Amino acid sequence: MIDGDRIVHEARYRNPVLAVWQALTDPSALASWLMPNDFVPTVGHRFRLDARPDFGFIDGEVIEIEPPSLLRCRWTVEGVPSTVSIRPHPDGDGTRLELEHLRLPPNAQPNFEGGWAAKLQTDLPRVLNLERDPAAARLEDGLYRYPDPEMPS
Repeated sequence: MIDGDRIVHEARYRNPVLAVWQALTDPSALASWLMPNDFVPTVGHRFRLDARPDFGFIDGEVIEIEPPSLLRCRWTVEGVPSTVSIRPHPDGDGTRLELEHLRLPPNAQPNFEGGWAAKLQTDLPRVLNLERDPAAARLEDGLYRYPDPEMPS
């Protein structure tokens, strides 16, 4: 949902918080549900996300991390710094995940709103349900990449 200068999503997974946390913070797992990256879950680490062709490369930095309950990063989208906060919470035998993406450029908001919805509702569950194996991700040109079955070899 777009709310002013922020995008907010909530999702529920039947997996425990630690499994969701692993999928949020392991670069191979991130590559298998989000996008190619060189992420390291350490405050101050600067990383890159490959959002081509729509947004090129997104430069990021881990600005706060409290395992397994908070991951906050700065993403620079179209030259504008934005903040992504992800909070997984125990919810019965599963996990409730809250995502907030603040200060996106207005023209980028619709794409990111739909993108986050697809990533959280479709792609992340595929990793959590073992339909996509993060071990298939490979380090290429400094970024972990997951093989895209729709791309020709």
